[in-house]
Amino acid sequence: MPRKKKIALVLGGGSAFGYAHIGVIKAMEEKGIRPDLIIGTSMGSIVGAYYAVFGEIDSLVDKISKTSAIKMVADPGFLSLGFIKAKKIEELFKEVFGDRNFAHCKIPLIVNACDINSGENVIYKKGRIKDAVRASMSVPGIFAPVVKGSKVLVDGGVVNNLGINLAPKSHKVIAVKVTPDSNKKIFSPKDMGTLNPIKRMRYYSDLINKSFTILINKLEDQMVRDHEDIIYLKPDLKDFNYASFGKYRELIKAGYDEASKKL
Repeated sequence: MPRKKKIALVLGGGSAFGYAHIGVIKAMEEKGIRPDLIIGTSMGSIVGAYYAVFGEIDSLVDKISKTSAIKMVADPGFLSLGFIKAKKIEELFKEVFGDRNFAHCKIPLIVNACDINSGENVIYKKGRIKDAVRASMSVPGIFAPVVKGSKVLVDGGVVNNLGINLAPKSHKVIAVKVTPDSNKKIFSPKDMGTLNPIKRMRYYSDLINKSFTILINKLEDQMVRDHEDIIYLKPDLKDFNYASFGKYRELIKAGYDEASKKL
């Protein structure tokens, strides 16, 4: 009898969109599908690390609803200013993960970050979970980078937002893409002269987000084509944006619905 393939669950980055990962995991649990490896980038690293460490996901939803740091991240004022104080987010990860390291994981875990100096992936497989996650979600311009020796570490999504290529070829991959489609129009050039200063700031923010989204989507689509054995999940997230942290229940449901249909 042929041996059943191991499963690698790959959770991509996408800021608030990443809450959809929780719904995917909930659906997997209902179907009795448990991954043998979790690979997470940015928001995907937070959800993935939690599941890997604690072996369940339900309590994360409760933490999200109660944690003041999450509410701070959801504050549009902080996002529009382009930074969030590192101390606050580090306190959040300390509260959630304590000093647990990769050896404490119930499911093997890989966390994906990027060295902004070399442009190379930096892969975490050991050390403290909170440090790995902090590096992986250090979105340039929003969170301060993590300095580790000669490396300056930022969000892994800068070079590899959906780490399918980090999964062993022997594994079947369940990859969850939570970046939005890039075909949505964000402005009409003829309207630029009529925008007030606040709307102009939002426009430039949208322009940057859309530019990154186009690049990320092309890289992700290529990785999907390159991997032979993959289930590609793309929750319907058109009604949300990168800052929709307050809509976590709806985002979780979107992930759950997608996984329930395709797994």
